[in-house]
Amino acid sequence: MAGASRIIAASRARSARSPSSSCPLTMSSLFPSADPFADPFTLELQRIRGLIEVNQLRQAAQALNEAQKNAPTDARVPLLGMRLAERANNPNAAIQAARKALKLEPNWHVAQIELALLLSKQQQGDEAMQLAMQALAATPHEIKVMVGAINVALFSERYEQTRTWAEEGIRRFPQDAGIQLFLARFLAMQGEYSDARTHYEAVHARMPRQPEALKGLVSCALNEHDNEQARHWADRLLGLYPQDEDARYWHALAHGQTPLTQPAQVVTSIFDGYAPAFDAHLVNSLQYRVPRRVAEILNAKHPDRRFNLLDLGCGTGQVGAYLGRIEGHMIGVDLSEKMIEQAARLGLYSRFHRVNVLDALRDTPADHYEAITCTDVLIYVGDLTPVIPNALRILKPGGHFVFSCERAGEDEPDLVLREASNRYAHKASAVERLCRAAGFDEVVIEDLPMLRMEGGAPLPGFLVTARKPLAA
Repeated sequence: MAGASRIIAASRARSARSPSSSCPLTMSSLFPSADPFADPFTLELQRIRGLIEVNQLRQAAQALNEAQKNAPTDARVPLLGMRLAERANNPNAAIQAARKALKLEPNWHVAQIELALLLSKQQQGDEAMQLAMQALAATPHEIKVMVGAINVALFSERYEQTRTWAEEGIRRFPQDAGIQLFLARFLAMQGEYSDARTHYEAVHARMPRQPEALKGLVSCALNEHDNEQARHWADRLLGLYPQDEDARYWHALAHGQTPLTQPAQVVTSIFDGYAPAFDAHLVNSLQYRVPRRVAEILNAKHPDRRFNLLDLGCGTGQVGAYLGRIEGHMIGVDLSEKMIEQAARLGLYSRFHRVNVLDALRDTPADHYEAITCTDVLIYVGDLTPVIPNALRILKPGGHFVFSCERAGEDEPDLVLREASNRYAHKASAVERLCRAAGFDEVVIEDLPMLRMEGGAPLPGFLVTARKPLAA
């Protein structure tokens, strides 16, 4: 895709990490809702679904086995088995269960879409798209199927079809603003700001207080270099939501200011929708290798693997996955609940904290960890002034803080908010000065000519390994 730029907070799926995958549409379950008047077997299936949703997987598995014995030809049973396998982070078993459900009910649109979604997340786009088309053809007036099909196209990276189905969804379900908001976000990610603005304006006309539409209008105006309109929409947004950090953030951008950091809501909204396809897209499409390099550094520093690790902005747990099990505690911190859910499935982290990086650093006791990692996170944090001294405080003597940054040129300011991506870039020499001023006695900066791919070109960055002095 053409370079993604300032887009609304609720859809910025890391233009570098997900250059053409805006957040998927929120999709309510295609499974039947709880119905107290349903037959006893359906009530039992609803109970099992509840067990899965609260991660009581062993009890759910036992109950599903009984349900399978009682109704071996009921396609709802293997479809719940698919849900169970997903929760257990077993995509192959989930696909197998969904196939079984579809074999039992070949024309059931629920099984078609659920299998299609699974396949699309596993880069099996051809079959996924075929199933989505079948479901749409059979149930053209079911909005959940339309939403599912749009997500299938999105995860399969069939972006022309994503747009076509989203436009069709607006025509079929004009009362639903969610599809139109999605299309606006998607078009903004594609760099088609004029078309995106048209859809944001349509939503705003119907729902004048809708914050996402207002943020989108600010974003489009900024990208079209219409500063007057950007200020107009930003002023209206802040007037409606004066206490909202996100509104203040966009207001600052529209008025030519550089916010020192991004609000929590901005970061959360980026990743909650992106979590299911995060690893595959980031590693396969964008050639992101930083977590693997960080794991190599930690293994070299701790060959006995006896250390405690604080993984800031852990995401789906890529640092943990490359590192493997250690003889110590691995603590994950992330704002996105969906990302934490993905990381938890690895079974490597001792626990997680759903807080932002700055709060985690501020509230963690001193001299607590042998290592702290922070990969591809500070591009959203921005100002490192509160980050680096707190990292030093938290580390035990001799401990290491390993973190990555996007590179700003040495002829640029120390901190730059990139207009094209709305991410922060840092100047390496300034970062080194901050580390040494905080008290780190050894600072190694590793140049990364390709932090990851962006817009078809390598994005430069650097990796910092800073050591806290040994105790006297």
